[in-house]
Amino acid sequence: MNPRVIWVSFAPLRKSPRGLTSDLASVRYRITLPAAVLERGGWHSRVTHLGPQANRQTLLARFGDADAVVFGKLIGTGPDFGADSQRVLDLAAELARRGTRVLADFSDDHFVHPQFGPFFNSLVQLADCAVAPTPGLAELLQEAGARRVAVVTDPVEGMRGEPAVRDVGSRPVSASAPLRILWFGHPTNLDTLRFLLPSLENLARDAPLTLTLVTAPDAGAERLVAQITEAWQSMSGAARFVRWSPDAVFDGLRETDLVVIPSNPHDPRRSVKSPNRFTESVWAGRFVAANPLPAYEKLSEAGWVGEDLAEGIRWYLAHPGDALARIRVGQALIEREYSPDAIAEAWKAAILGALGK
Repeated sequence: MNPRVIWVSFAPLRKSPRGLTSDLASVRYRITLPAAVLERGGWHSRVTHLGPQANRQTLLARFGDADAVVFGKLIGTGPDFGADSQRVLDLAAELARRGTRVLADFSDDHFVHPQFGPFFNSLVQLADCAVAPTPGLAELLQEAGARRVAVVTDPVEGMRGEPAVRDVGSRPVSASAPLRILWFGHPTNLDTLRFLLPSLENLARDAPLTLTLVTAPDAGAERLVAQITEAWQSMSGAARFVRWSPDAVFDGLRETDLVVIPSNPHDPRRSVKSPNRFTESVWAGRFVAANPLPAYEKLSEAGWVGEDLAEGIRWYLAHPGDALARIRVGQALIEREYSPDAIAEAWKAAILGALGK
């Protein structure tokens, strides 16, 4: 008999034609998508939202028949974080006392953070299994005292896109048809763009380009776009801001020539990040130029990974046939290792391991 699993989202959920979903990528990748695949595969796999107003008895009643509970990423930075996180720890401890196996999913390294650190360190030691999206973060979980660790990366979502590249032989880059470059992500990653802009500025001197930022509003992106536009006035470059939504990302990927993923080489927290922006872009059929991260090692033949992203963009323009071949190689790899079905199998192994099966 398959185990009964309840997945806990700390962010609001909404109904969609395909079931429960969320505007937060971490919830879709690591809760609603794998839960739905397991449910279709015959598991009792249910998703619930744990809001701040739920009382203790109501919470415990939700999990009365569960063999395992998967806690997603606890989100929140405000003054209520301390009380909210303590409620989660109390719930996890009570579930463990009842014999329910607890899995805790960790997407970030906040173990030494002054506000989040105490919660992260307590939860990782309470859990029967701590889950990480990358081997690097899994090592940190072990160092923090995890009893069992599983590595489950993020799946891709959406339809597989037709691979496409900008062939400058048939479609030259010009002022009327600039090279379209896309950056998308959480606004906490905006700081990485400052490592990219100098090389993009040099590129803009040679080739007209448009940089599109798709991210949340009122977090600095609009100001950054204005600064880039002013700095590039005398060159063949422009920038624009698009308010983030899942549809805006998919639209942006369809309309761009390539995607850039810069990184901050001086921030060790970046080294444990999952490859989801890389895999999503290649799955959509677009070429990626990214700074090196451990999660990108096996994807390096699916795009371009190196220190100077402008060099990668120039390679892309000079070798359209090779760039197209890399996208196709990447899509085959993603179908094998990053599809929702493949990721659900990894979650199965983690859950069964926590149950001792």
